[in-house]
Amino acid sequence: MKSIWRTAVLVAVLLAMGTMFVPTVAAQKGAGLLPAGTYRFDFTGADFSGFANNISIFLDVSSGTDVARPDGAPATTTSGTQVSLFMFDNNTVTFTFACLLLDHPGDFAIDNRLGSATLNTTLTPSTPTCPGFGPPLATNIGINATWTGVGPLGSSTGASDYSCATYTAQGVNRGLTNTASANLILTTVTTSGGTTNTAFPPTQTALNFNHSDVQAHGTIDPGCGPTGFGIGPTPAGHFHFFGLFANGFFGAPPFSFDQVSLVQSSTSSQLAGRPATGSAEDDLNVSLFSGSGCFVIPSSDVVTNGLGSASVQTTIPGPNPPVCAGTFPPFGLNFPMTVNATWTAQGPVMTVHDQNNYQCMGYTQATSTFVQAVGASSTATITMPDYFGNPQTQTLSGGFGNITQVSQRVQANGALQQSCLIRA
Repeated sequence: MKSIWRTAVLVAVLLAMGTMFVPTVAAQKGAGLLPAGTYRFDFTGADFSGFANNISIFLDVSSGTDVARPDGAPATTTSGTQVSLFMFDNNTVTFTFACLLLDHPGDFAIDNRLGSATLNTTLTPSTPTCPGFGPPLATNIGINATWTGVGPLGSSTGASDYSCATYTAQGVNRGLTNTASANLILTTVTTSGGTTNTAFPPTQTALNFNHSDVQAHGTIDPGCGPTGFGIGPTPAGHFHFFGLFANGFFGAPPFSFDQVSLVQSSTSSQLAGRPATGSAEDDLNVSLFSGSGCFVIPSSDVVTNGLGSASVQTTIPGPNPPVCAGTFPPFGLNFPMTVNATWTAQGPVMTVHDQNNYQCMGYTQATSTFVQAVGASSTATITMPDYFGNPQTQTLSGGFGNITQVSQRVQANGALQQSCLIRA
């Protein structure tokens, strides 16, 4: 249980915090901070994956409408239907990876209670691509897909409060999911110029709907950025996760090949009808141009001061160092390896409060999350033997990154049915 929680939280936080130093973007369904104003986002979608006639396919189709009312500016409404397509044809050894905006959004239809959906469209080289996404298609591809909701319906509600310096944003959302049975017929162009139809076996997937409202106030400080994470359904019981994450990236983006990250995590859980259990672990991730690895280190080698600073002074023994649960063995590194690293906070503190509730059949889950994050400068020295056994020291300076603290509590009740887990 410990490694599942640690991995899920770590991946989500690192992905979110990786955008802290990217220039802030406007409304992108929560991907960036929104200027002061009010916003509404509506989204419905479906997906399909399958294999037939030596063709592998993954398809995701979504329809959305965004309404933005920035303070002091007129309201704008944007809508569209987007198809993401991943396909490999073993017959012609051709690979297709595309994100496209349908010329005719009505080619995708889905009812508001997620009972059914259809996609009947032909994608062509003239079909526009998603902004910033790759070249257009090289040939025509026809798609005829149907989804039939079979239940059970799962519903969720959530609320979030974000603050950083003088900027605040409050959001509420509600969602609906339905397990679905899906069928798809693919029409492709053959090498002789004709067409062939491939019918994929029915597959079980999900239909999704989400509605979000956001109210933003104040001015976005350049040091502020998005943050937050989530975790999937859990067994009935009480769960608490607390973690501190310190990440340091070295080198000018996008060529930041070197990274040193610290993860302090502790979990406590009490499954229904069982005694309480707990665990704690300190992990150090070292990623260099020459190799990488994640290692469990003694807690006595770590010093932290809340969001103010963090430091590590440790030696990773060899030849078989203790690696983090669920990670690959280290490669390209030599042992013993000594790491001295520091992270020092700089810039405004970002704070997020999230409250989410999910229910499906007789199962309910309430999740409360509190996240605080701040940008950080970082330095590190790494000493390890070279091929001849002579110690060599690499000094990393001028690093950028962040220090993040996360506390998440989950209360789950009832039995989680397998059919409730089939959600996109």
